[in-house]
Amino acid sequence: MKKYIFLLATFICTSIVAQNIHTGYHSQAYILQSSTNAATMPTSNFVFGIPTLTNISTHTQWPFSLSEALDKRQDDSLAINIPSIISNFGGKDAFYVDNRVSLLHVGFKLGNDKNIFVYFGDEFVSDVNVNFSGDVFDYLTRGNAHVLGQKISFNEEYFDATVYNSFYLGTAVDFNDQLNIGVRFKFLTGLANLHTEKINVAFQTSPDFYQTTLYSDVMVKTSGGGENLKPTKNSGFAVDLGAIYQATDDLELSLALNDIGSINWAEENNEFYTTEGEKEYEFKGIVQSSADDDLDFEDQIDEIVDSLTATMEINEVSESYSTKLKSNLFVGAKYKLTDRHSFSFLFHSKKHPNVSVNSFMAGYQLQLGDSFQLLTSYKNFSGISNVGGGFVWSPGPFQFHMILENMLLEVFDLKNFGMHMGLVLHFGRDD
Repeated sequence: MKKYIFLLATFICTSIVAQNIHTGYHSQAYILQSSTNAATMPTSNFVFGIPTLTNISTHTQWPFSLSEALDKRQDDSLAINIPSIISNFGGKDAFYVDNRVSLLHVGFKLGNDKNIFVYFGDEFVSDVNVNFSGDVFDYLTRGNAHVLGQKISFNEEYFDATVYNSFYLGTAVDFNDQLNIGVRFKFLTGLANLHTEKINVAFQTSPDFYQTTLYSDVMVKTSGGGENLKPTKNSGFAVDLGAIYQATDDLELSLALNDIGSINWAEENNEFYTTEGEKEYEFKGIVQSSADDDLDFEDQIDEIVDSLTATMEINEVSESYSTKLKSNLFVGAKYKLTDRHSFSFLFHSKKHPNVSVNSFMAGYQLQLGDSFQLLTSYKNFSGISNVGGGFVWSPGPFQFHMILENMLLEVFDLKNFGMHMGLVLHFGRDD
């Protein structure tokens, strides 16, 4: 039990994200650009990210808003809208928390022309994905009378959560004032993982005698949280690739592919929970009669529980396994209308366990002097529309950014929230 409390607390409490940077992708904030595109070249010769303050962000999405989950009655009281909740579960309507906090970032330019930028850093990452189909809640709220004789399967459910440390080493090269290419190597240490490899559960109720047969085939893999955890045994590797092309004086095109890699979880840190294949249990009902004193209700319940536990016993095994990181694709374009006004477009796709979640964003950047930039954006994230905004302020060696990915904070209609804030030091500016 202590293990699961540790894992749950770790996944929930580390809500700091970097890969959902959208409004800041085309901003002047170097750390936001670099986090999403390894080809980013800073305008200064030396960059130092203040530990834990370099970029503090949070981004979370949930399946339904309060207005979708609640109905207002004539007497102004609120009632839970079960059909609406059911319709919003499943597919891309899941619970996502993508977390990342920068612990260190240091970089500097090399070469006579200062066209090579080398940097290193360390970050703490956690990524949580939870999905339940509407069929589960439909079955629990409506019962089984409308599906007699049918086998109802629940196999879309999954829980996938990973916590790891990433030490990275990267470089960006400016080839000819038009093309920047970058690569970032990540050396990973796995801290905790909970992964539902397989959850196949089904119910079938006979229309003749109303017996219900339960089918179960489960495999859940976990790593970390134990008393003898050896995180250095959980090793992995990933790479980020990026390119930025200045097509004309006013048009910039960019492409980035991040988190291509995996983590190997060592056997001594792992525990698997499995039924070892499909198991069946037939529930024939409970008999209760005032004429028969031998049919004790509690004894029948105990017998059912004992029989169900024996049939559906979850076995604990341990072996090594690996999990892939959830890769991110960014495709961007920025057009500078004047020295003050720029417009941008961004496509972002993230690969989740069972589906890719796509975001489309149109942005506008307003330059107010050399050191202050205002940002605004319209984003469609998995069918959810957001209006974002923020600023980048760069007085002297400091560069401070603050961005809200959802500025219209209507509490009852809110289905996601994102914020980015950070402070970086720049020395030897060459602009």
